[in-house]
Amino acid sequence: MDNLIQMLPTPLQRMSTHMDFVGQQRAQRIYQVILVVAGVLGFMIGFAGQQLSYTVYTIVSGSLIACAVVLPPWSFFRQNPVIWRPVSHNDEN
Repeated sequence: MDNLIQMLPTPLQRMSTHMDFVGQQRAQRIYQVILVVAGVLGFMIGFAGQQLSYTVYTIVSGSLIACAVVLPPWSFFRQNPVIWRPVSHNDEN
């Protein structure tokens, strides 16, 4: 994986790619809400137009929007960093 990262341009290598636990929960919730809204909206549009393709296009569009919102590590997903405990060196095994 490190070899793939080395092949990226320098600005992309410096980009932070982590997301904290609260951010993961927030991303999951946003993704679920967008998909449910797209599903309901797609059903209503497809029912009104009597075309299944309208429903499919609406749901696929909602999925793409959800991916664009959730997949990049935006800064609002990284507001609660994990504070790790210091390493303890015990002589006992």
